[in-house]
Amino acid sequence: MTNTAANLRGKRALITGSTQGIGRAIAHALSSAGAKIFLHGLAPAPAVEAEMGAGFAGFLANDLGQAGAADALFDAARRAMGGIDILILCASAEIRQTHATLTDDATQTQLDVNIAASLRLLTLAVPPMEAQGWGRVIAIGSVQEIHPNPDAIIYTATKAAQTSMMRTLARHAARTGVTFNTLRPGAIETERNAAKLADPDFRANIIARIPAGRLGQPDDCAGIAVALCGDACGYINGAEIPVDGGLGL
Repeated sequence: MTNTAANLRGKRALITGSTQGIGRAIAHALSSAGAKIFLHGLAPAPAVEAEMGAGFAGFLANDLGQAGAADALFDAARRAMGGIDILILCASAEIRQTHATLTDDATQTQLDVNIAASLRLLTLAVPPMEAQGWGRVIAIGSVQEIHPNPDAIIYTATKAAQTSMMRTLARHAARTGVTFNTLRPGAIETERNAAKLADPDFRANIIARIPAGRLGQPDDCAGIAVALCGDACGYINGAEIPVDGGLGL
């Protein structure tokens, strides 16, 4: 019988947007599974670094919406770890605007962070994975891809575009031993959502729509991410996996 527990000892992971929420939980889980991890965020986070234990390999603070930021992040992670076997695309910009209130700056920021930076990291990280015959790429999508929020028109569109890139790579690059999968979280209780979820009426309304009857936690995403990085899940490719308690149904 195959051992399905993920053993990632010796693997090297770059996790964007990993100082809070889902990215932080995934980084912690990967480290616990034996991987070396390189963290990324907008600002230094020494407390997060400290909790990662022996797997911590480095950290870079930068804004992926800025020119050259994706290259700088990739280069820093590659130098720190000697290469990248696992890429987790978690960083994103979400600016709430409707079609009637869109601003050019907000639109451009979300395009730069959610699409352009993701694409650049993919073009940098995937060829070395293909050359070595093993790699794992996981993108964090959103339940809004199938249930669009009118207050997040650009965010929803950019998440859908990122998933499309992952599907394209899954179809055309997987013969080399690299897999490309997307997690699609629903209502996850993170720092980003804290202000909205502090409203008891809003919170109750969201929970009432979730068949599981509760909000998700970052660790709900971390477990499946670690599993997808293991060899036991090497035949899962191009999947869009909902982590939403049934909210997307």
